[in-house]
Amino acid sequence: MRSDIVFDALQSKNRFVLCHEAFKAVRLLHKSNTRIEDTTNDALMRIADAEQIVIRPEDAIMHPLEP
Repeated sequence: MRSDIVFDALQSKNRFVLCHEAFKAVRLLHKSNTRIEDTTNDALMRIADAEQIVIRPEDAIMHPLEP
């Protein structure tokens, strides 16, 4: 359901930013023989998936070289 997808995509964005990113993504992803609703759902799922990618803290820390 689209409301679940929107809720997942809103985890770290405000509504204005989400709408702006979704609008740009739909324009880039839309193919002429598909429904705009399907393209919108796909774009929102991609935004939601990108929000759930987490960098583990131990991977982000740079360790000094040992002598």
